[in-house]
Amino acid sequence: MKTLSSAALALILLTPAAALAQATKVGILPFDVVSVDNAGEQASSALAKLVRIELIKARKFTPALIDLGTDAKMPVEAERAATLGKTAETALVIVGTVTNVSSSSSSHGANAGGLLSSIGVGGSIQRSTAVVGVHVDLVDPAAAKVVDSFDLEAKNSDSGLGLDFSSALGSIDTGGNPDASPMGKALQAVAKKLSDELNKRAPKLIKK
Repeated sequence: MKTLSSAALALILLTPAAALAQATKVGILPFDVVSVDNAGEQASSALAKLVRIELIKARKFTPALIDLGTDAKMPVEAERAATLGKTAETALVIVGTVTNVSSSSSSHGANAGGLLSSIGVGGSIQRSTAVVGVHVDLVDPAAAKVVDSFDLEAKNSDSGLGLDFSSALGSIDTGGNPDASPMGKALQAVAKKLSDELNKRAPKLIKK
């Protein structure tokens, strides 16, 4: 059985795809959540952390959270995002804005008839639905401009108690797992979609 020489192995590791995956650092700014009622700085940074988790799982890039600083203003302009990206030595910067958050719940009757002679045992099942929409700009720090933009939406319906946007992100900011409520699952799904879109678009945008 033949083994690869160190030179051959180095050549494989330095192919464009491998080099891009190893070397590309992507910055993630806190999300603009101004459109969400009662959502503040904590939810803004927690959503960025959730996106970072999904990018780590994908193993295509090195994601880094970027602090806006004390004088930050939302929405973040491309020039400001580029400056922060250069300082953090990133190839791209993700600038995200939450455009839509909605939740609804309904009760459906349940009947286990026959348990008490001919009398059914009534009850209700609470079902909650959550929808999250985001707009994403990808900023090239070198060019100091937006080089790509896209919109994403995720929806989840499940039985159980529905949480609001900030509550569903609460566990992320303390290093925990994504909340299992419909809102938590919708947030995780939209973060996963963002990761997938970045994986598709970034190779065309990043200069090698």
